[in-house]
Amino acid sequence: MTHLDWVSNTGYQYGNFHYNPAHMIAITFFFTTCLALALHGGLILSSTNPDKGEPVKTPEHENTMFRDLIGYSVGTIGIHRVGLFIALSAVFFSAVCIVISGPLWAEGQAWSEWWNWWRNLPIWSAS
Repeated sequence: MTHLDWVSNTGYQYGNFHYNPAHMIAITFFFTTCLALALHGGLILSSTNPDKGEPVKTPEHENTMFRDLIGYSVGTIGIHRVGLFIALSAVFFSAVCIVISGPLWAEGQAWSEWWNWWRNLPIWSAS
């Protein structure tokens, strides 16, 4: 059985993960990890593959570019720490998704029903 089949079967078995708020946060962290480290890899490749006749750029050049672009640079070791933090956050929220979908969420309920909580707030009652 492929990984995607397992994910699909498990997701539907526990009330459709797509509507689970922890699943949404975990997927956001997974995509953010990919984006951040892809940007980091692109920066490294652009600095270590200069045009013919130009010197290889130093890490200080990369830090300066980020300071000029967004006003702050986490530095050479900092980007790896940020990537690790985001990746571990994705793993953590994936585990939270599994835990709250099993024993903490009532069996037989779909996660799409959970999102009705805001409709039950007193502010919406017609009294």
